[in-house]
Amino acid sequence: MSASGSTAARVSRRAADALDGSLLDCAALIASRAVSPVALVEESLERVARLGPRLNCFVTVTADRALADAREAETSLRRGNHLGPLHGIPYGLKDNIETGGIRTTWGARPYADRIPSHDSTIAGRLRGAGAVLVGKLSLTEMAGGFSPRFANAAINGACRNPWDIERSPGGSSSGPAAAVAARLVSFALGTESLGSLLNPAAQCGVTAFRPTYGVLSRHGILPFAFTLDKVGPMCRTALDCAAVVAALAGADPEDPSSIAPPPRIKAVLPHSAAGLRAAVLDLPSSFPISPSFGVYYGEALDVLRAAGLRLEEARLPDLPWQEVADVIGMAESEIAFEELIKSGRFAQLVDPNRPPEMSGRPSDYVRATAIRSEMQRQMTEFFGRYDLIVSANHPVIPHLIDEPKPDFGADELRAAGNLLGLPAAAVPMGFVAPGRLPIGLAITGRPLGDANVLAAAALFQTRTSWHAERPHLA
Repeated sequence: MSASGSTAARVSRRAADALDGSLLDCAALIASRAVSPVALVEESLERVARLGPRLNCFVTVTADRALADAREAETSLRRGNHLGPLHGIPYGLKDNIETGGIRTTWGARPYADRIPSHDSTIAGRLRGAGAVLVGKLSLTEMAGGFSPRFANAAINGACRNPWDIERSPGGSSSGPAAAVAARLVSFALGTESLGSLLNPAAQCGVTAFRPTYGVLSRHGILPFAFTLDKVGPMCRTALDCAAVVAALAGADPEDPSSIAPPPRIKAVLPHSAAGLRAAVLDLPSSFPISPSFGVYYGEALDVLRAAGLRLEEARLPDLPWQEVADVIGMAESEIAFEELIKSGRFAQLVDPNRPPEMSGRPSDYVRATAIRSEMQRQMTEFFGRYDLIVSANHPVIPHLIDEPKPDFGADELRAAGNLLGLPAAAVPMGFVAPGRLPIGLAITGRPLGDANVLAAAALFQTRTSWHAERPHLA
């Protein structure tokens, strides 16, 4: 091999190793000039071209723009202008997050050719932080609107799980979870209204974070349920998630629900979680849970206890969490999807469940809102005793692509967390049969307790290595 060929091989190997690692490790390599943003993005695009079609996790690949942005980042860094940990890092966006001049399809055929004129606030802030957009990622159509039953309910067909391509990666943030798990990008942004970040994180073995409601602006993101919608990162580690949130958080005049960054989000320290009080929830009875899942859950609790968290078995207040979330989500989605329903274009969806009656149920919504206020009061009392809640995260194996999505019934904490806008982290905690499929742990906190949640998740990851495991496909 020639000297130039040998040098090129070393550059490529360094970029591959960097893309395999955590965002923060990759950022350190870029800052020290050990890895070039151009080489890193070229490696990302090569993987997208090679593995993306097998996973079907990209709706649109922005290769030309990515290479141009990577060259710009490299020039900027060479001049000593370092914008922070996202500078030069390749990432993906769920395709319900608007990007000016780039298709944003909402995962649905009626919007296949939709090209926004402006970036969402999140996309604009990512560009300002020097991050490099590689492409728009798969989601179930309308971000899970109309409750699609099959994984192929998406504009580009079924996204596949990197751990077993015959299985679903979960939804609706299927593409972000699959792309991060397969090491195609360093991080991705997804959205959640009733579980769309935490559930696919569990099924794909990645770390995800749902911030406190309002911490990340929703301007320019497809509305599903305006009092439930949130946007958050999927990454390798909890500290990576903290870095993304710290770079993007802040009030946005275009989003009246947005708020200032939560305290200490720019200085999340794993060992600051030692001494925090955590309520531990039992495995949910409504889910078909394998015995090995219970073993891993017990071991995860032992890790947290040994790390210094003060764990205590507890139960959430006995309230109709799932029922209220369903009523509010249904009523607000009627408003969000009114034009699609009234026009009859919902029939163009791949899996058009019968839409809600447009007459609405205002009395149900008012009652649900009143109960929600009582839920807020009781959970404020609950968090007077605890700093965190530790629970299993969606404790089921991914369903097969060709099978309908199972209905597992109520998930009280998922419903409570979204109703009350609570921050939550999803972290991998083991693998179960058949094959080797990932399972996860969830850590939830009080409103604006984002730093404590991330610190506890990061502390768990200092003592475990599940988050570093990678699927064979990658």
